[in-house]
Amino acid sequence: MKRQELRHFAKGPAVLKSFKMEELDALLEGVCARATDIQHAQDPESELRLLLTPVLKKYVLKTDRLPNCHVLDTPDGDKGEMIEMVVELWSFEAVIYVDGQPFTARRSARLNENDLVPGITGHKIQVLESSLKNSLQEELKLANNQFEYWNEVALRENELVVDTAEPDHVLTLPDLYESADVAKYTDGIQSVLYHRIPIERENAPEHSDVEMLMRLIDATGGDDTAFVFNCQMGKRRATTAMVIGRLIIQRHTLNLENLPTPAEDNESQGKFGNFAVIRELQERLENGKEAKRWVDATIDACASICNIRTIIHEYHDLSNLEAKPAKRSYYLHHAMSFLERYFYLIIFGEYMIENHKLQLEHAGEEPVPDTNEGLTTESSQPSFSKWLQQHPSLFRLLDDLGGVRYNSDKVLATCVLKMDHFFGIARIPFELTTNVPNYRRVGDEPIFGTAQCLEQGIVDVIEHLRNEFDRAIWINLREEAVVYVSGRPFCVRHQDDLMVNVEYPGIEVDEITAIERQVKSELQTKVKNDNGLFMYWYEPREMVNDEMMEHVNPQTDVKTLTEVYEDATQHTGFDLRYARIPVSDETAPEEKDLDDMVRLLLPAFMNELDLQPSDKVVSNDQLKKKTAVICNCQMGRGRTTTALVCVYMLRVVLEDIASSQHASSSGKANLLKEILGTRATGRRRQSTAITAEFVVIRKLLKTLDNGSDGKLLVDYAIDQCEHMQNLRDCISQCRDLAVDRDLPSSKRDFFMLRAVNYLERYFYLVCFASYLLEERAHFFQRSLFVTWMNERYGSELYELLDNLCFEEEIGAETHVSSMRWRWRRKRKLVSRLE
Repeated sequence: MKRQELRHFAKGPAVLKSFKMEELDALLEGVCARATDIQHAQDPESELRLLLTPVLKKYVLKTDRLPNCHVLDTPDGDKGEMIEMVVELWSFEAVIYVDGQPFTARRSARLNENDLVPGITGHKIQVLESSLKNSLQEELKLANNQFEYWNEVALRENELVVDTAEPDHVLTLPDLYESADVAKYTDGIQSVLYHRIPIERENAPEHSDVEMLMRLIDATGGDDTAFVFNCQMGKRRATTAMVIGRLIIQRHTLNLENLPTPAEDNESQGKFGNFAVIRELQERLENGKEAKRWVDATIDACASICNIRTIIHEYHDLSNLEAKPAKRSYYLHHAMSFLERYFYLIIFGEYMIENHKLQLEHAGEEPVPDTNEGLTTESSQPSFSKWLQQHPSLFRLLDDLGGVRYNSDKVLATCVLKMDHFFGIARIPFELTTNVPNYRRVGDEPIFGTAQCLEQGIVDVIEHLRNEFDRAIWINLREEAVVYVSGRPFCVRHQDDLMVNVEYPGIEVDEITAIERQVKSELQTKVKNDNGLFMYWYEPREMVNDEMMEHVNPQTDVKTLTEVYEDATQHTGFDLRYARIPVSDETAPEEKDLDDMVRLLLPAFMNELDLQPSDKVVSNDQLKKKTAVICNCQMGRGRTTTALVCVYMLRVVLEDIASSQHASSSGKANLLKEILGTRATGRRRQSTAITAEFVVIRKLLKTLDNGSDGKLLVDYAIDQCEHMQNLRDCISQCRDLAVDRDLPSSKRDFFMLRAVNYLERYFYLVCFASYLLEERAHFFQRSLFVTWMNERYGSELYELLDNLCFEEEIGAETHVSSMRWRWRRKRKLVSRLE
């Protein structure tokens, strides 16, 4: 870094008023010397902190003021006659004040990014702020009251500034509200209460934060109390808090008949909030239209700086007009962020309206004590959290975006194809041929698992099965787009992220097949235009990508997944049925996925086992066909193993029924009775990591009527299907990595999210086992699994899923313990809103 650049870098009146020119020259010479050291350092980020005043040995300071931060024409604020004031900070960042100016703590290499982890509590932030204050005070004493910080002079352009301050002029926010500058206004304002509710900038407030605000307003609110909300700019989070606060205050005097009528009910105009998911939400909610009108009026009343509804439309328009994919994705991400916020505000409005109606019904009755919070409520209305847990379909509705479909146009315009088989894909010895990696059978059952085969590999599997089975059902669990070229599978990848599949969370079967047809069509056109040359990526060795080109026939060598299985069936003459159940990788299958699996396999298994409902008479002359079930994903590990466990449990339960119905003619031992009759007393002395009896699983077993039996069945099935992965042991393995302090924080966060996802998957497996055991007598016709999860135990199962943790004292998994956090991964990543 040149000295002239540094002189400009450190410009500004804050510096010139504090230093003489010769002092500034000396400072710049020292900075130049330190910059030279940085160029030769092994850890540039660590050395860069030498340029600045270090705080807590990790952070540097940056002023909290942004360019063009103030946009209102009321510099003195609106005048009021309040005598009490409640100040609520919804900022997620740690802030300290130096000589009355706010500063945040940032990493030197990431000045424009907040470093705090999601889910951090207000108490932890205040402890961090106190520590930052003490650290800066110590640095000031060592540096003759001099300190350095970054100032953002233009958007994402930062300059280095040097200033001086007395150590006792460094304050935290609680210090500031207790200072003499605030105390001098006590003649007009009797009290000032300060509260911290940290909210992330990109996401809607968690329902627990909304409940905290409700309790605070109910406890301190009155006509003479002012509630002041702020975040860094006072824009998005502060406006959201204002809307929520206004809804809470208005709920006692709410008159649904006086709500303003909608300006226009035009479904195509997002400025009125009429997106597909919002229209569907209004239909699902009992008071959906009234809730939307109330929320819209409240949003408009709080829209001095930011209108939470119309900004969705603005970002959406920007994403449609932007040509560059990165910027288009950026704008769409913000549109989705505000759509989620708007979605939950309407849900909260519905909750408030139901609460209001219930209070009117119970007017004059004695208040009911709230045993959970120790508060007294005017009715038995559940908390907002519990109300949401009683309506889990609303979470799924947001993920589905109200039925919005993925766009299947121009897939390869922004993506490339990479060979599906990679270096090291085979994790177990080849059972058949090298065309079928990771092929295995579950015990003596007709259940098989494999990775994505070569085209010839599908034929190899059929030839292997045809001597023992009359037919087969092949379940593909991938939600990625896959095509075959010259007999090899290829998947769609982003060129700048070749190691990760382009997934389509929440995609339906017809959508993924449409995308695969489009990829085939685009690839055929591209190869034809290139005179038959096909260029693709592959892995010649582990974690290394390279490009390859070869000549193919675009008309005969390029096929979709469906066409590959159809060709294999036609070539072999075998009765093969191909089915697609898209499931997100490394997560639990959704309830509907397990229902699809039961509906797909139940008729075949019942036919083979000669089962029939007691109220139906079926001819015994029906030909019984022995059926094999094959499951696969890309590698044949996570999703495949999960499906194998579910299919195995279904098969064992049905075999138990068959054993009971045909006891006299069957000499086969009853496997289910053996499983449930085995109470492994030795396991009681084993650790939780081995038995997977984490706190949420223990609570689940107490909730389920047959919880112990369900867990025995799941654990036995997992042990039988553990060829590639043990779905129980992997939970603690990832949890151990998540708390390994030798790993960087990004890796720990990665493993914590995966551990919680694995725990949720195990939770669902136990629930599914309980469902199978309970509904087997009715052959699963009385209730779907999705209905059973919602209704069998009320909201209890989703209450546990919404507080998914390993121990009673929630640790690093706090921010991923709620359903909203985990299920965001499964939200549709559409290219435009509808």
